[in-house]
Amino acid sequence: MTHDGTSGRSESRAVTRRSALLRGGAIAAGVGTVGIGGTAVANGLSSAGDATVVNVREHGAKGDGTADDTAALQAAIDRVRSTGGIVFLPPGTYLTRRLTLHSRVHLRGSGGDATTLRLKAGANSAILESEGFARLSGTRSDDGITLFSLRDLTLDGNKEQNPEGGHGLRVYGYGYEITEVIVFNCRGDGILSEWGPAAALPAPSHQMEARLTAVRTHGNDGHGVNFQGPHDSMFLNCVTFENAGAGFRLAGDSTGTQMVNCHAWGIKQNVSFDLGATSVGCVNCYADLNGGVGVRISRNDCRWIGGFILGYNQSHPHQEIGVQFVPGRQPDEPSGCLVDSKVVNCGTAAVDFGADRGLSTVRVSLSQPGALGEDGQRIPKTGLGWIGRPAPTTQVEITQGLGDPSRNLVVRPAFDLRAQPTPGRPTDGGVRIFARDVGGRTQLCALFPSGAVQVMATEP
Repeated sequence: MTHDGTSGRSESRAVTRRSALLRGGAIAAGVGTVGIGGTAVANGLSSAGDATVVNVREHGAKGDGTADDTAALQAAIDRVRSTGGIVFLPPGTYLTRRLTLHSRVHLRGSGGDATTLRLKAGANSAILESEGFARLSGTRSDDGITLFSLRDLTLDGNKEQNPEGGHGLRVYGYGYEITEVIVFNCRGDGILSEWGPAAALPAPSHQMEARLTAVRTHGNDGHGVNFQGPHDSMFLNCVTFENAGAGFRLAGDSTGTQMVNCHAWGIKQNVSFDLGATSVGCVNCYADLNGGVGVRISRNDCRWIGGFILGYNQSHPHQEIGVQFVPGRQPDEPSGCLVDSKVVNCGTAAVDFGADRGLSTVRVSLSQPGALGEDGQRIPKTGLGWIGRPAPTTQVEITQGLGDPSRNLVVRPAFDLRAQPTPGRPTDGGVRIFARDVGGRTQLCALFPSGAVQVMATEP
């Protein structure tokens, strides 16, 4: 017996359990919404004790960056296909060809700096691809995999040894989560996601949204993130840079997706944020340019609120525009958009209204040396305030020093005052403007706090 009355056998069992908990801690701390039962933890992520938690090393994966681990990795994923569960990848570099993901399978690495899936030379494929992707892509079906996740790992596309193509992740599915994942060096897109326009799903679905948090994509020959659904999804604290396409491209059926605190930058990217789906919203995001476009808008009801757009403002072989309206799918697009931001040093222009179709509000504060408007004279190596013409129904405030009207564009649509009885007089020292009908003619009037009415104009 010990001094506290417990037996040595009980103490031994407690120590054994504590050791097992420590062995399982790396995965237990990051399982997200997936629970790990006591049996699984006690087995130290061993598939022998609980088939819902699988360690890829127990299926023969080497993780030495040399051996082809495809078969071992796929065997570990398939092990939990029927039940759902966690596939754990200890630190290492796992050389692989395409791996197929299934519903309710959760890949867990040991951190982006520790666990890497690298595309094998000559594979020319995606590293991870959802089951049925080739069959479903482009169909806008409500099929696809669901309730899966990726966390704490890196996908290396190894594009130098895969010249014919290859993505980091290709998904046709919904209701998934990607957290603390790095995707880089792909011949194609870093992340490509698709789904259909279904408005709702039957129970027991937890609905269609995807959630991407602290995802980083860079150095890809396609888009950093090419997101075409599911709709109403969420991006938080994501970074993408130096991709050959757009940093973040939201198109197709990604309607209603929201982005918060996301950052896109780099010399190669032709567009930082490409808002190509309706009702996409970006809050406190940062577009950092060296040539190209900061925010490109082609659909209705998109929003860029707060945030910052920074250009390089030097001689550049291509244009450099802060916010650009381009034609959408329909003749009335883009319209009904909201832009409220700071734009600095964009070499061509802060805003290009070329395809604005109206009903939008654009409020931009500039820091553009010599930024005259469309009709002004451009000073070498400095950007214009704006180019193109806003639609008559778009409300615009582009300002750079309110004391210099020649540098400001303030456009507000006309408004109507409908005839009404004389309103009550203002009580706060203001003046109330109203229209009234007198003898069949409309009068425009000012009502003062004293009750006096001054007729400013009368219909002829």
